[in-house]
Amino acid sequence: MKLKGRVINSGKVQAEAIVLDVPFSFIGDFDPNTGEITIEGHPLSGKNLANKILVCPSGKGGTIAPFIAYQAQQKGVSPVGILCRKADPLLCESALAINIPILDSFDQDPVTSIRTGMTVTINHDTVEIAD
Repeated sequence: MKLKGRVINSGKVQAEAIVLDVPFSFIGDFDPNTGEITIEGHPLSGKNLANKILVCPSGKGGTIAPFIAYQAQQKGVSPVGILCRKADPLLCESALAINIPILDSFDQDPVTSIRTGMTVTINHDTVEIAD
């Protein structure tokens, strides 16, 4: 399956997807020391985002989020790409701070089209999904 989206920061990467059904923040939803999701009570809490492609509805959080993303990247535990329905400014800034691809405004909803564990390839404005 292929999805087309709006490129906010371009790039090429292939990795396993982690799909959240809630908005994501590098502040409070993520441990920059381990790469683990820390959303209390969420079924994916404890899953690791290191070297994965984060798929989420949107972002949230405060202005320190890009710094936390940068800390995680320096430790090798950041995601390598982000796909979302609608990227908020802080999620965009976080992706730009660590220079990873981020896309939004897809022709199909990435949150419902992609499942955790699927292999996702981002190639500029095209996203390919394989089981």
